[in-house]
Amino acid sequence: MLGDNIRKYRKLNHMSQDELAEKLDVTRQSISLWETGQTQPSLDNIVALAKLFDVSADDLLADDEPTSACAGVNKSQTDNLSNKKMYILIACIILVVLLVSVLLWKSGIFSSKDNGATSSADTQSISSVAVQLTSSSATESHNSTSAEKNQSTGTVSKNTDSTSTISNTNTTKDIYGYLKNFVIQKGTVNGDYCYYSKSSDNYGGNSSEDFSLYYWGDTDTIEFCLHSVLNDTFSVNFYLYVPKNHTGNYEYISSYYYRDNGEALYEAKGTIVASEFTNTYPLNCTKYIGSTDKQSEFMEMSRQGICDLIECLEEFIAVEKIEYSFNDFGFTKF
Repeated sequence: MLGDNIRKYRKLNHMSQDELAEKLDVTRQSISLWETGQTQPSLDNIVALAKLFDVSADDLLADDEPTSACAGVNKSQTDNLSNKKMYILIACIILVVLLVSVLLWKSGIFSSKDNGATSSADTQSISSVAVQLTSSSATESHNSTSAEKNQSTGTVSKNTDSTSTISNTNTTKDIYGYLKNFVIQKGTVNGDYCYYSKSSDNYGGNSSEDFSLYYWGDTDTIEFCLHSVLNDTFSVNFYLYVPKNHTGNYEYISSYYYRDNGEALYEAKGTIVASEFTNTYPLNCTKYIGSTDKQSEFMEMSRQGICDLIECLEEFIAVEKIEYSFNDFGFTKF
């Protein structure tokens, strides 16, 4: 698919979404929308992409299977499952041999005239080992079955890395790692990104809007997004980005864009200091795209949209029983 090919050739050319957007003079969100298949680039941009990647337009439009940056995780888990199955098989074989030995000893087959029957203590010792092996095998089997169940549902199992496992046992708050695992486990893996999306009315928003989380394999951020279709021509998205090294500040982007090609009519970008943000907090703006006479109007739309997104985030934390509180995300005055 076109989106998968754009992502593939962008990576082959060692470019981030921001770098590609700058070279094409479009927004980073446009690149994101193209790569996720939500919109399609214009013909002019397809030509520009092909030229930039030094490939033909046919190569760019070819319907190839996407490569997955999450495949390494899946392969590692598959290898782990194979190893577990091997250990379980060995344990079962040993268990069978021991149980058969016990039965044979009890039947007197191994008894001799000189040595007599196996002692009661020996039989109890063998039985004890058999019970231990049975318990160990059952535990391994349960773990293996749970892992296989996660695989069969198309999700990626929890990472065993203590810095990213969904837990809050450490004093350091790894919100990025927690959200990353949440998206991988409960969302959908698609190529080198994962996403989790529901109608925002699940989290106190409007049924006409979608509340989503995105994790990109080549970035160190989690995206919260509130998406709204305005009409047949335009949609508007509001984003908050959770960085890997979370300091309580969030980059935001609001984009009013053409639904067919993802190109922005208006877009604003800036930073939110979570500890100071309220529902009357004016957004700062470090970058703006669009007509200047509409900037004030669009910035007010952006403020309202970001507030709606944060309200959904607060409800999302409660509904999904997230192990971090709303205050942990830094919004102490909202």
